[in-house]
Amino acid sequence: MRILHTSDWHLGLSTGPASRAGEQAAFLDWLLLQIDEHAVDVLLVAGDVFDSMHPPAEAQALYYGFLARVAATGLRDVVVVGGNHDSASRLDAPAAVLQALRAHVVGGVPPVDGPRERMIAPLRARGSDEVVAVCLAVPYVHEYRLGVRTSDLDRDRTRADFREAFSSLYSDLADAAEALHPGVPLVATGHLTLGTGSTPDDYPMEIHQVGRLEGLPVAILDPRIRYAALGHIHRAYPVADSVARYCGSPVPYSLTEMSTHRRVLLVDVDPVGAVDVQGLEVPRQRDLLQLVGSPDEVLDQLRDLRWDTPLPPLVHVRVVVPLAEPGLLNRLHEAAATHPLGARPVLVEVQQRAPEADLQHPSAVPPPLESLRPEQVFALICDGRGLQGEDRDRLVAAFNTVASADAATLQAMLDDVYVPPTTPGSAS
Repeated sequence: MRILHTSDWHLGLSTGPASRAGEQAAFLDWLLLQIDEHAVDVLLVAGDVFDSMHPPAEAQALYYGFLARVAATGLRDVVVVGGNHDSASRLDAPAAVLQALRAHVVGGVPPVDGPRERMIAPLRARGSDEVVAVCLAVPYVHEYRLGVRTSDLDRDRTRADFREAFSSLYSDLADAAEALHPGVPLVATGHLTLGTGSTPDDYPMEIHQVGRLEGLPVAILDPRIRYAALGHIHRAYPVADSVARYCGSPVPYSLTEMSTHRRVLLVDVDPVGAVDVQGLEVPRQRDLLQLVGSPDEVLDQLRDLRWDTPLPPLVHVRVVVPLAEPGLLNRLHEAAATHPLGARPVLVEVQQRAPEADLQHPSAVPPPLESLRPEQVFALICDGRGLQGEDRDRLVAAFNTVASADAATLQAMLDDVYVPPTTPGSAS
């Protein structure tokens, strides 16, 4: 069986005012060609299909249009799982209709003790109805759905509960898959940070993080799993000492992501479970660039920009000035408007400090707010207010738990803590 592993499309994402839909559409067109050229049997999409829980209509059209077109390539099965950016209920809503396109969609995990049969996806080769492998289709899992409660536990106990809950999930699914389809190889998906201490710089925040628990260990994967197709981290790499791999995002969405090639992974699994993995480099449609310096230096760099990609670059500008300069933003945009090839700054940051100090020590400059995720902003607020140690960790953990929960999980949390008034007029 030949599987194509991809993830982290983030359809609907914009960089500043610039939509990335053109690049995403080009990637999906290219992906269709690879599926046909390499005779792919199964497509695995390991989460973060969309960039937000309420994606724009344009992003949804790209997703559903792709699924309609991929069904005509001869591909036998598509497995799509939700990520932490996706709305589980939005992905799950049309699941029955998408089965007609041979797309098996699992947006989220059922509550504790809920039915999990739909997380087992039989896989078939082209032109055959015989099941030759099974996918444990595990989406992003909020620990609350596994019965893990973090509010009153110490760090060591919480870490142990996390490991046990995630390990049990994969083992229980492997047991069920083997009972339904004995003797075939098992593959799995996951949308999480796997490999404690191995998180790369391009995503320094773990999904499953209470205090400083770091990532989940590779031991949570059942030993019967031959390949684990992971999403969430935007760089392609194998997770050390495991069968798991990240394929990374197909489009570079940050300056950091520009430093590594974008890939999808071709995975060949033979009948006894031996696995061979090959990376396919995704053609880049445009570059992300950063221009740093004084106003005059930045203007000169902007005017001299040239490129050889199909689309003009998206330019991050950091202007360093000793004093506030009225009209600076207008000067930058006016200069960009006269560029003969159409280069435009999409993010402009003005740093009011000595240019020499800034340029010699760029790491000392705080990142712009729009580049931070909500959990990072909250952690910075805690640091700014002098919170330290366990008090800080508990508060950050509580925020991360709420911020990463979908609507159904939030309601379940409220049901756990809400006590109705016992007498008329009493406070709730």
